Amino acid sequence: MGRVPREREVCDTCDAMVARSGSVLCLHCLHEDAPDPAGPIGACPAHGSRRLALAGPRYEPPLDRLLVAFKYDGARRLASWIASLLPEPPDRRGAVGRESVLVPVPLHPARRARRGFDQALLLAKDASLRWGIPVVHALERIRDHEPQARLDPARRRANVRGAFRVVRPTLVRERPILLVDDVVTTGSTLLEAAAALEGAGAAWILGLAPTHGGLADGPEPVSQGAVAGQRRVW
Repeated sequence: MGRVPREREVCDTCDAMVARSGSVLCLHCLHEDAPDPAGPIGACPAHGSRRLALAGPRYEPPLDRLLVAFKYDGARRLASWIASLLPEPPDRRGAVGRESVLVPVPLHPARRARRGFDQALLLAKDASLRWGIPVVHALERIRDHEPQARLDPARRRANVRGAFRVVRPTLVRERPILLVDDVVTTGSTLLEAAAALEGAGAAWILGLAPTHGGLADGPEPVSQGAVAGQRRVW
C-alpha cells in the first residue's frame, strides 16, 4: 500500500486501484447485475425486486484493508472516502428521491460504546450531505449478538434474526427507504433490518453499501488489533 500524505486519507496508488463501479444485488441469493443509469434498477430472476441493494466495488485489496481499518482500527477519517463509493440511488432528483430517507443499520449500543462510533451512521451522514436526503434514526439493534464477520454464511442469518426494531415508525411509514450498511456480504443483516422497516409500513426499501462480497468459504478478515482489543494507527 502506498504512502498516505498527511492531507489525504487514501494514497493515490490505492485510490486508483479501487474501481468506481456498482452492482445491483438480490439480498436473497446475491444475483448480481450491472445497474443501468438510464433506467430502473431491475430485478432478480428468482426473487423479483422486493429485496435489492446497490453496492459499490468488490471487497478486495486494497478496499478490504481500508474498510477493516475504518471499522475495527478507529480510522474514522476514512468515512468520507468510503462513503464516496456508495452508488447514487435511482431518481434521486425526482419524486421518489424527494420522499426518500436514509436509514443506517445501527450497531448495538454496547458495541458502539466499545468502538466509539457507528460506521453506517457516518456513511449515511456523508451521503446525506452529498445527496440532500435526510438521515432518519429509525432502527435500533436490540441484541448484541456475535459479530457477523466471525461467522460463515450458514450461521449469519440465524445470528441476526430478531436483532432490529423500528423505534420511530412515523418517520418511515409510507416512505421510500435507503437502508445503509458498510458492506453486503451474505445479505443477512440488510434483510433482517429491511423486514423490520417493512413491518413498520415503509413504502419500499433499497439497500445501499459501498462494497460487496468478501466471503467465500470462511469468515471475513478482522483486524488483529481489533481482536486483541487494541487500536492501530492507520
